[in-house]
Amino acid sequence: MATVTMTLNPGAQPTKEQLEEIQAASKRPIVFTDDAPKLTDEELAEFKPANPKYYRPIKELISLRLDAALLDAFKSTGKGYQSRINEALWKGAEEMGIIAK
Repeated sequence: MATVTMTLNPGAQPTKEQLEEIQAASKRPIVFTDDAPKLTDEELAEFKPANPKYYRPIKELISLRLDAALLDAFKSTGKGYQSRINEALWKGAEEMGIIAK
């Protein structure tokens, strides 16, 4: 299938023919090829930033009161327990529908 391009002048209204072409294009199926295969949700979940130095979530220092037993359980898992608490909070918030990651 050929790629169709059109140029609209800024501020100008599209012609009737251009509108019909846009509407027709929106109804055409997407053709996936070996160059651009459709990815599953599992495959998409594996994507990571190519260079992590360009993506680091902003962390904020806060004071938070947790049950001592819960904190001890996380601390007992070793170094990085704060990151694991952060990850657990993300998962819980997603399950509750508070956020979408």
